[in-house]
Amino acid sequence: MSAKPQTKRSAFSDLGFEPTIDSHIKQTQELYLSDEIPWVLGYSGGKDSTATLQLIWAAIAALPEDKHIKPIHVISTDTMVENPVVALWVNHSLKAMQKAVDKQSVPIHPHRLTPTLSDRF
Repeated sequence: MSAKPQTKRSAFSDLGFEPTIDSHIKQTQELYLSDEIPWVLGYSGGKDSTATLQLIWAAIAALPEDKHIKPIHVISTDTMVENPVVALWVNHSLKAMQKAVDKQSVPIHPHRLTPTLSDRF
């Protein structure tokens, strides 16, 4: 007897790609509008934080400007011991984000955090 091959399921198996993303955008908008507590989003420049930021950005950008009720702080913490290539990439990303924020008027505020000299390795 041979076993039946298993069909791989993904997060998009039930609805498909676009309806799943649309559903997450709507859910993010509802959550954003549910209170006035500012959001803080950690950003490393990796695939997970980038995907999360893109989803949140798309959700908030789709709202009318009068619904931009609170700031979203995107923080990247540079411990000063990062791989120089990664550090340059993240800094470039934060600058590109700021340019996009200025053009799109979204309440997103990119920040690069660094430790004080006494707290560095």
